[in-house]
Amino acid sequence: MMIPSLYYLDRYRNEGTRTYSVHADFTEAQQPYRPDSKHSRFALPSFEVPRDQMLVYTAHPSVELQQTYLRAETVLFCIHPQVLEHYPDDPYIKRTLSIGTPCGGIAVAPSSSTRTLYVDDDNPPHAVKVHFPFRISRYHRRMRQEVVEQAVVVSRELERAVGCLDDRFAFCREVIGLVHKDLQPETPRGENWGYLVRDMQPFPVAAAERNLVPGFSLYGTDFFEPATTPLLFELMGNKDPREFVLNEIMIPIIRHWVGCFQHFGYLLEPHGQNVLLEVNKDLDITRIVHRDLSIGIDMRRRRERNLPDGNLNAYNRMETDEFHSIVYDMFMGGHFFDRLVALCLEKYPNLQKEDFCRPCRDEFARILPDHEKYFPKTIQYFSEKRDRFGKPLFEDTGKAPQWRP
Repeated sequence: MMIPSLYYLDRYRNEGTRTYSVHADFTEAQQPYRPDSKHSRFALPSFEVPRDQMLVYTAHPSVELQQTYLRAETVLFCIHPQVLEHYPDDPYIKRTLSIGTPCGGIAVAPSSSTRTLYVDDDNPPHAVKVHFPFRISRYHRRMRQEVVEQAVVVSRELERAVGCLDDRFAFCREVIGLVHKDLQPETPRGENWGYLVRDMQPFPVAAAERNLVPGFSLYGTDFFEPATTPLLFELMGNKDPREFVLNEIMIPIIRHWVGCFQHFGYLLEPHGQNVLLEVNKDLDITRIVHRDLSIGIDMRRRRERNLPDGNLNAYNRMETDEFHSIVYDMFMGGHFFDRLVALCLEKYPNLQKEDFCRPCRDEFARILPDHEKYFPKTIQYFSEKRDRFGKPLFEDTGKAPQWRP
């Protein structure tokens, strides 16, 4: 069996997966810029901008990426073409055009997240996560300064201490962040924006060449060939379905979630888009790769660990436990694990959902025995109500969790 490329799986093995909320399938992206478009590539406008006019954040980028995006006197600043077209009066677009020199377009392809774009000249393999103030699912996808900065800071801290996590953990580093300086410091929060450069070579770096498989592509239907066998069963082969799903996917992800929480206070968001399976030539799952480090951070846990918070900004700091339930119970459990279970139950009617839930609850309780200290008793999720910045508020569903005690 030949596993399709990450680019193909990310774009086209995603049909039928956006069912986790009434908002999940909504997008304001124009057709050429959507991941499920038949357009293979588009040009991402870039500008050479004086470096001293920008905020620059780094977390050990490779020499090749530094040479591409960071020069001695200038940096390469990228703007999504739909943003250029629809927001000509945006102050940061005006600023880019006034101080920048057009460099032509970078050939990119949209990933499943739309605003994260795979760069065609991928030596080394990398992506850029750009400002896209259009609504996709629940949110307008802005890349404000605090979001960009925090992702790079988290990446740097995680890289430095990754040895405290198990050897099946890997992640995609956010190695460069470029943002305009704030032109409106009097506003309630900084609306100056920029973009991230993501190294797509999983860290720690593996010696052997391996394929990456997005979590949702395990159960997603192929855009071009809808009758294709689900990839989960292709990887599973003749292995026991319960043991395979639990031991190769679910239990490692739970251990990674708990490990990142215990050591750093990080609240990973391991739904089907953010989880990548690293697969070797024998189709064995070697590691779980986590991407997107714009995550919640439990400041209570960081204080317990005596971790410094001086490098962290105000973005996604948590002092209460609602978001823990959202990312664990809903993003991981409801949006990802439930889909894997549903696929297995459809093919193997002798199995029951509890065959998967019970071992996950037991493992969670074993490795995080004081979980009641950090988690609410019932499942929390997003409300339809929003705060003054348009961000959904939390609400108690009243439902008992299934994937934790």
